[in-house]
Amino acid sequence: MSFSKLKTRLFSAFFVMLMSAFFVAIVNAQSGTTGVSGTIVDQNNAAVPGATVTIINPETGFTRTVTTNDEGKFNFLSIPPATYRVEVEATNFKKAINSEVQGLVDKTTEVNVALEPGDVSATVTVTSNTIESLINNQDATIGNNFVPEQITQLPTNLRRVADLLSLQPGVTREGYVAGGRSDQANITLDGVDINDQQTGGRTDQFQTRQGTVLRLTTEAVEEFRITTTIANANQGRSSGAQVSLITKSGTNDFRGSAFYFYRPTAFSANNFFNNLAGVERPSLARNTFGGSIGGPIIKDRAFFFYSYEGQREKKDESVTRANAS
Repeated sequence: MSFSKLKTRLFSAFFVMLMSAFFVAIVNAQSGTTGVSGTIVDQNNAAVPGATVTIINPETGFTRTVTTNDEGKFNFLSIPPATYRVEVEATNFKKAINSEVQGLVDKTTEVNVALEPGDVSATVTVTSNTIESLINNQDATIGNNFVPEQITQLPTNLRRVADLLSLQPGVTREGYVAGGRSDQANITLDGVDINDQQTGGRTDQFQTRQGTVLRLTTEAVEEFRITTTIANANQGRSSGAQVSLITKSGTNDFRGSAFYFYRPTAFSANNFFNNLAGVERPSLARNTFGGSIGGPIIKDRAFFFYSYEGQREKKDESVTRANAS
């Protein structure tokens, strides 16, 4: 076989694999997405049909446009979680812009805009940072979203994301959610099933991550949500909790992070039997370090993101033994 034919076959095989992965991602990404919906009205609270609503993610160049129906309603379904800018334009009304619309994973955000009559070239900036914007009134699901600031700043042992899952009401450290067993939970990452089918997550699923087949680093997780009860039909196949995690991605700007944590013996405690026998606490030196970097490959089209986390630990173990008399 000539080199040119081999090169052609390799390229064809790579193209088929790439397209297969793309279509699989489309099929599986029913969860792990977000939605933005709302109603456009005028100052008299009358619906504004035919208004143009555009949603934009400035960091990646993602954009979608829809037109309001006869009731002034619009809806963006299955879009990537991000902070969006929503622009509304209609004839004989000023353009309205809301630049802080939080699209959270597995949760639909409601954005209602009241347009002001006037010159169409004028722009009005609106905000939605109210308590009403945080309340889920789009469906019956119950659960909380954790955003990057909470994931990276809340203290956890060894920076394990799984330890944060138990902070939601109704969730125990052993992975039981609202009375449901830990092996009945369904876990997805970017909409893809990452359940450990071999063990079924039967042992301390959230705390030790035995329920997942991937090691999730803190710097790589953008956001997560546990739907504790009344999950929607698109969220999975199990009767228990629906755990949705999404990873970070690159943007049009280069961004990165670095961290280093050191835990010495001074911050560890001795155990009961050592104290009873008068034995000093064993030494412990734990180093946790890593970082992340992301940025554009092609602006507004392709991006990269990489994270690394390492741990080096040196510790002594005390042994208790009985001497024969």
